[in-house]
Amino acid sequence: MKACVFVSAALLPAVVMVSAASAQTVEQFYQGRTLTIMLGHPPGGSYDLYARLAANHLKKYVPGNPNIIVEHRPGGGGVRATIFFYSQSPQPRRRDR
Repeated sequence: MKACVFVSAALLPAVVMVSAASAQTVEQFYQGRTLTIMLGHPPGGSYDLYARLAANHLKKYVPGNPNIIVEHRPGGGGVRATIFFYSQSPQPRRRDR
């Protein structure tokens, strides 16, 4: 159950980006892109198995044939992966008051 929640949370930014790109078709948007499923656990465990199964399933159903990879960032109970994900996300602009 936790793996499904984590995979869903990992895919949420991709869904948000699709809604922001209304000038393109979905196929054009995903063409040549790489989707990353990031795990906070080492390879070889059950979370790895669930993520790889999800990646194989997504390859069949995401239009545009993007590359889907599973990236492992173990450490700190998932904190290391969370920090990396946060640092790669675009940050909102702050207005000086």
